[in-house]
Amino acid sequence: MKYTIKKLPDSIREAEIVYDNKEFSDYWQEVYNDEIAKVNLKGFRPGAAPKELADKAVDKEHIFEHAVSDAVRHALKQIMEEKDLDIIDQPKVEVLEQKDGLKVKVILTVFPEIVLGNYKKIAKAAFEDKKEIKIEEGEVDKTIDWILKSRAQIIRSVQPAKKGDVVHIIHEGKPDKFILGEGQLKDGIEDKIVGHKEGEKFDGIELKEIFERKVPELTDEFVKGIGKFATVADFKKSITDGILKEKKLKDKERKQLKVLEGIIKESKIEMPQVMVERTYEHLVADYADFIKINPGKEEEFKKGLKKEAEKSVASNLIIHQIVKEENLEPTEDEIEMEENNVLKNLPKEQALKLEHHRIHSYCYDVVKNRKVFEYLEKL
Repeated sequence: MKYTIKKLPDSIREAEIVYDNKEFSDYWQEVYNDEIAKVNLKGFRPGAAPKELADKAVDKEHIFEHAVSDAVRHALKQIMEEKDLDIIDQPKVEVLEQKDGLKVKVILTVFPEIVLGNYKKIAKAAFEDKKEIKIEEGEVDKTIDWILKSRAQIIRSVQPAKKGDVVHIIHEGKPDKFILGEGQLKDGIEDKIVGHKEGEKFDGIELKEIFERKVPELTDEFVKGIGKFATVADFKKSITDGILKEKKLKDKERKQLKVLEGIIKESKIEMPQVMVERTYEHLVADYADFIKINPGKEEEFKKGLKKEAEKSVASNLIIHQIVKEENLEPTEDEIEMEENNVLKNLPKEQALKLEHHRIHSYCYDVVKNRKVFEYLEKL
């Protein structure tokens, strides 16, 4: 068997594979013998029919196609080993010649070549950017106010509607329910509702129902009922710590994103379009509902998703290459530990339904990404 490899854009390789008559005949004969053994003719035991009759019963075209498939599969295995390539998509096979042997052209999408930029320098600069993390005035009070309002009692009211009430209206034939005074409707409609009672109709609006919200007071008794807090002070400290933790996490994510963007910009990546397309299809599926309710912006939104897919693939390839160059491959113990952490935080019924290979793949990626950024942050 002889072959040549041609490099094409987008991580594509074109392989031309040639088997001489003797080499391909071996593949053809093996398939032919298997098919002859399966022939079942009336009056003969399976595989015991005379060769002349059995030969007429087999599908020669199917035998040829099967033999080509076997020959190409064995050739690609040898090529991948010798050229250190990994195929990432189904090969496309075209038979060029089938006289005196076999000659085929195979289009392959392979794992891309990646030449990293100076990722250590980029990471060091990004993580040295020490941004002060602090809580702004009013943030804690705003969060507490939201929590109190989220636990408000909703009571049917016969009083005129006022800001803060929940109202149910019919506007231009369409029902709507919202909190009055929070700017959910345009054109000053909310201001028109204030002061009206249930059942009144005005300016194309029918006020169906009014509900008053009884917001609880912030007391020791209240905070004891929503968590393990002894006093209001304990509750406020927990809120403060939580906001601070979230801000630190967001700042860390900001730096990680900056690192990836910097490395992508300075690296050379032979981007495989098949990987981009798969990621793009997943993103479109995830945002299907949003796309449906925004039909006029569908094309513009999909263009944004395409760019997001390209960025996602590039980021994953960068991380993969750093893992390879810095020997950061996750161990099975690390993956198992992450699996246990994930599963213990899920309801038992949900955990039992998860397929092991899916949770393993997810945890592998989590550990891999964590190890890469821990390594880069320590530089």
